[in-house]
Amino acid sequence: MIMKLDQLGAFIEDQCWSGYGVAPISDVEVALKKHEGIFEEWLKQGYQAEMSYLESMKEDRYHPENKLPDVKSVVVLQAWYGSEGQGNVAQYARGRDYHKVLRKKLVALSDWLRGQGEGIETYVSVDSGPTVDRVLAEVAGLGFFGKNSNLINPSNGSYFFIATLMTNAEIPATERRRMPGCGDCQRCMTACPTGAIVAPRVINARRCIAYLTIESKEGIPVEFRSMIGNRLFGCDICQEVCPFNEGRAGRQEIRMDELKAESGVGDSLDLAGILAIENDGQFLERFAGLPIMRAKRRGLLRNACIVAGNSGDKSYISPLKTLIQRESDEMLMEHAQWAIKEIENKAT
Repeated sequence: MIMKLDQLGAFIEDQCWSGYGVAPISDVEVALKKHEGIFEEWLKQGYQAEMSYLESMKEDRYHPENKLPDVKSVVVLQAWYGSEGQGNVAQYARGRDYHKVLRKKLVALSDWLRGQGEGIETYVSVDSGPTVDRVLAEVAGLGFFGKNSNLINPSNGSYFFIATLMTNAEIPATERRRMPGCGDCQRCMTACPTGAIVAPRVINARRCIAYLTIESKEGIPVEFRSMIGNRLFGCDICQEVCPFNEGRAGRQEIRMDELKAESGVGDSLDLAGILAIENDGQFLERFAGLPIMRAKRRGLLRNACIVAGNSGDKSYISPLKTLIQRESDEMLMEHAQWAIKEIENKAT
């Protein structure tokens, strides 16, 4: 069955997505073959750090037919999450958990599409399954890969989520415009305090602040702690300095209320309050349904210790000492002790 693009577009608009693109599977397969080689080299360098799951799902990541054997079209959707307001929480994590918000809408789109004809099948992904969403988004014309490895929409910037729907229905491809590139610009590479962007479009996760404060389950190396600054959860530096994001805030309308900061934790979290979270129950009660859950209590407390140490604020010494007395986790205790010493050194 051949689906009319205007019908699909109308449904997507009603769902409050910010935009979408459609690509035939033939174009997708060409791009995936190219990126598979890049990914293999990235793995060889060990840049995935603790994210071993990436390697374990690589066969499915680059072979969509493993998930939907007769896939013919790929629909890629985008949802802006904004770029306004400074804080200690990364922009993407200020609202509700986007995986759940977008997946709910994606399933509704899938159900609608299946209802358009007999035999229509779909497979959906929201940055959590074995799908290389950014590659698919590039093929669908939603942007180009910047040197910071983010997908950049040349008109609006890079602060958007990506969701993907594969289907065996034939959907006309959307028009792909000619994309620019980063040219000689290296702002993101030079601005990254830890030097995580080791080459254009190559990120060493072991040095990335976003990885260290969200994905890593280990202690954060001392050499990177001062560079983290006040970043409690995630990092936006490489997007903040990107010329394609300058002056674009007005074009990055958050159309889904659940993704707005007022629906989640907001721009910042109170450090003293984080340091006082005594158990997983309290953590769950406060952050259930929010992106902060990704770090777990242990990771968030670890991060809070570092941010407190970097602040030089003596008012954090007391809650840090309480944490040391309360916790039996050696990693947390070490980070708290480090923070106290940093505060004391800054005070002298």
